[in-house]
Amino acid sequence: MAQGNEEVLAAYLQALGRGQKAAMAVVIKSPPGASPGEGERMMVDGEGNTVGRIGGESLTAMVVEDCLKAMARGAPAVVLYPLTAQDGGMVEPGGALEVFIEVPGEQPTLLIVGAGHIGQSLARIGNHLGFSIAVVDDRPDFANAERFPEADHIMAEDFSSALQRFPISESTYIVLVTRGHRHDEVSLRQVIDSPAAYVGMIGSRRRVRAVFQHLEEEGVSRHLLDRVHSPIGLDIGAETPEEIAVSILAEIIKERRGGTGQPLYSRQRVANQ
Repeated sequence: MAQGNEEVLAAYLQALGRGQKAAMAVVIKSPPGASPGEGERMMVDGEGNTVGRIGGESLTAMVVEDCLKAMARGAPAVVLYPLTAQDGGMVEPGGALEVFIEVPGEQPTLLIVGAGHIGQSLARIGNHLGFSIAVVDDRPDFANAERFPEADHIMAEDFSSALQRFPISESTYIVLVTRGHRHDEVSLRQVIDSPAAYVGMIGSRRRVRAVFQHLEEEGVSRHLLDRVHSPIGLDIGAETPEEIAVSILAEIIKERRGGTGQPLYSRQRVANQ
């Protein structure tokens, strides 16, 4: 362990022990001759304060920014930082520093608003992905434990009142898949300015434009509307409820983990050129 890493680790554990947000950045791969080397660590707290450093001032600043993003998502990340020279350590063109960012994330919650067929598929697949499942629908015949055995929390009541009470945090991912335009609008109005990590709403472009127009006329800012993922999901040609759920959850994973959404084979092909 490089000099100073013991102090960095101690500071990280102390922050966690006090219940503070913190991230640990660790160099897991470094080109030959580069500095910093493998094993170098840096702790970043929720305010961007640091203990230790990784490389020079500019590189450290980039790592701090990515640590703050990882804390906001509540999920770890592996980040590549292209290098030409760092702290006097020359590397081959195209070399990169690989840094693992560790964050102690709480279990993410998938809040499914709408208990239809897509909602059921979202609950089943989301449960396998490690999400705590919460379901809201105003129809008790739909929002119940028999249809949603994976759910940790089921609210069979008015959409607006249920969403007002639900504890939405930075680890909450909200999917609006209700049975109608009116319910989507009511629900979106309640959650659009929440701290949720993700808000997505199903619907055609025409239907989405109508909802956005109504909310904007009520005074909802364009900045808040722009954070809504709608139409929802990644374009994989999904048709069935199960396929649509995969498309939606793929987009959520992309947002949570910081992926590109591009096919891996094309990245590999570029890397081999």
